[in-house]
Amino acid sequence: MLIIIRSSLLLLGMIAATIIYSLPCVLARLLPYRLCFKFISSWCAFNTFWARLTCGVRYEIQGLEKVPEKSCVIMSNHQSTWETLAFPGIFPTLTWVIKKELLALPFFGWGIGGTQPIALDRKAGRRALTELVKDGRKKLALGRFILIFPEGTRRPFKEPGKLLAGGFLLAAKAGVPVLPVAHDAGRLWPSKGFLKQAGTVRVIIGDCISSEGKSAEQLRDEYALWLKQARQTLTEQHAAEVNHK
Repeated sequence: MLIIIRSSLLLLGMIAATIIYSLPCVLARLLPYRLCFKFISSWCAFNTFWARLTCGVRYEIQGLEKVPEKSCVIMSNHQSTWETLAFPGIFPTLTWVIKKELLALPFFGWGIGGTQPIALDRKAGRRALTELVKDGRKKLALGRFILIFPEGTRRPFKEPGKLLAGGFLLAAKAGVPVLPVAHDAGRLWPSKGFLKQAGTVRVIIGDCISSEGKSAEQLRDEYALWLKQARQTLTEQHAAEVNHK
């Protein structure tokens, strides 16, 4: 019963914050990008704080010192809403790669539009890939970090998805490194389901994968290998935590 109450409070708080922030986020587009992003990411910060307060969802980061000073393509597995809320507070000024239809959502879409995301029509096929590379290169040149979930959609904790090539092609074409990231948020905040479990989300940030002289396929293979190892580490850490209790 308590977990239902806590999860309900989390949802109500997130809805209220989204409605309250929506108009100011639209107005924030008049500000320089970094200030606009900082304001919009404060909405994300509130929600992660609210998740910790209501549901006890905390997080730990391993490898934060590995985040480069120059722009790169951040590649992360995708398991829940949690990482979309927490990452703006972890990484430098981000540009999300999102589904175009998200911009049409009331309140949420109005706010995220202020971050100047790379919004793609996934039904466009190869044209969407071309737009990703073209727009992504422009934003990387501005010093921004591009966040991509190469699995394409949220996946359950124990069911990793196939890695799409788009982000790796962008990194190869732009000549920037891939920053590999893995987490286990799906254990506590599942992709499907209302209830949120109390606990600690673990985030692992790896060494940058250089794109110099590599194809998109080579970058994808290197990230896939790293992600497999990182997932194993996360599983072992979780098992150790359970046994300790």
